[in-house]
Amino acid sequence: MTERHHQETAVEAAWTRVWRATLIRGTVLVLAVAALGMGAGLLVSGTPGLIGGAVGGGLAAVFIVITLVIMYCGRNMGLTAIAGFLGMGFLFKAFIFMIVIWRLADATWLDGTVAFFTIVAAVIGSSLVEALTVVRGRVPYVDPEAK
Repeated sequence: MTERHHQETAVEAAWTRVWRATLIRGTVLVLAVAALGMGAGLLVSGTPGLIGGAVGGGLAAVFIVITLVIMYCGRNMGLTAIAGFLGMGFLFKAFIFMIVIWRLADATWLDGTVAFFTIVAAVIGSSLVEALTVVRGRVPYVDPEAK
């Protein structure tokens, strides 16, 4: 019984690079949002601010995971389709944003203002990561090596 190893095509290799770049940019975003949000929150209002910043950092991680899942699932559909799915993902993230803000509006255990601004930074930052990825993604439309 012989094993056949799948030889990665140029298009598949390009998608792997795009996905990896998104993962790296997203990780940097999550760390930056969490560190800045928690640090500023701690300085502004102590422990409740720290918790508010942590909530925003956690939401940034959720947003980046959504982006990565969309890109992984759509990798064989082309860059235009991925851009469309990422646009729908943005709407889904906006829905999550509204739900989280609504649920945390009366929370006394965190600083709502710090949480709000950290979550806004997470939404904008994840959208920028997506835009950079789509604009800089050099993925050919035609894969002559595909079988």
